[in-house]
Amino acid sequence: MSQAGYIFRQGNSWYVRYRHAVDVDGELVVKQKCEKLCDYDSNRYRSRKDVRDLAKEKIDKVQMARKHPQSARMFTTYVEQTWLPYAKRTTKPSTYAGRVTHWKRYIKPRVEKYALHDLTTAIIYGLLDDVARSYSVNLSTVSKIRSILFGMLKYAINTGELPSGTANPAKDVMLPECAPRPEPTEAATRGEVQALLAALKGQPLARAAIGILAFCGVRPGEARGLRWEEWDRAEKQIHVCRSIWHRVVSTPKTEKSVRFVTVTDELRAILLDLWNAKGCPFSGYILAGRNDWPVILDNLTKRVIQPAAEKASIAWKECYALRRFHGTEVRMKSNGKTAAEALGNSQAVFEKHYDKPTSVYPDVRRAVNDAFSGLVQ
Repeated sequence: MSQAGYIFRQGNSWYVRYRHAVDVDGELVVKQKCEKLCDYDSNRYRSRKDVRDLAKEKIDKVQMARKHPQSARMFTTYVEQTWLPYAKRTTKPSTYAGRVTHWKRYIKPRVEKYALHDLTTAIIYGLLDDVARSYSVNLSTVSKIRSILFGMLKYAINTGELPSGTANPAKDVMLPECAPRPEPTEAATRGEVQALLAALKGQPLARAAIGILAFCGVRPGEARGLRWEEWDRAEKQIHVCRSIWHRVVSTPKTEKSVRFVTVTDELRAILLDLWNAKGCPFSGYILAGRNDWPVILDNLTKRVIQPAAEKASIAWKECYALRRFHGTEVRMKSNGKTAAEALGNSQAVFEKHYDKPTSVYPDVRRAVNDAFSGLVQ
């Protein structure tokens, strides 16, 4: 068998047969492989000569892989022995947990027969299409799977697992049209926040949780990480410098997220109610539950917040609806840059995920009025 591979036609299809190295229990073994090139076409793909270029593309890839034998590792082996440990070292615990879940549930069952160098744009598209058809997931989830695959292959290229200069096959993969678009996210309204804070009177811990999320715009993990000793009452601010996911303490999501947030007079009163109820502690987590460890907000929501909201006929949305409320309200009084800084985000992220206006912003209204004043004579 030549290095160009053996091209043959069977039925209405053209195939190429060649030898390549595969990883078998950690050792590279040369095996024969047969791949379909295309369907027979009496006009375009009628003879071996017509499909020679298609075969050459595949064989060139095999020849390149021989110069990088590590690319013959099974993709599952590469991910579990190389990429997942890297992800664990470089991402937040919650992010890493999400990567593992997506890998085990959606990706691994569909790539077990492929070596690292086998993955192509077509294979990845087929994987995404199969996920979209097999699970009740929306376009956002499918996009996240594509992003994870892109990161896996990008790391392989950067570390030499795949040949230098290799195009990332996940880069140009389209999202399958069968995946439904996600429902638009919502922000809590000013009236809903007011009513919820009123409904939670007599529940200082739950009320403080809602107050912190709404008045400070912090993420749930950042809210859990706030401590009494980091509340500067004279400067009317509190330092956001940690995030807690389950029982894992780490820094906030981004460097920009480490910030000081304003404690308004209304939030101060809410926090003092909790402080007095806790016996005026000098230190410790503000949203402490049992054993002085931060309460799990999902549990607090199900146990206290949601029942209170339902009793007061308030539609409870989610914790992040309060973060969107905060960003939108700040934007209403200022500009996108200030609102983004309040949330500890870039302006682009704020505008994409947290800007949820229900009316024209005052500065935009003024600008439009000034721009078109006197147009009608």
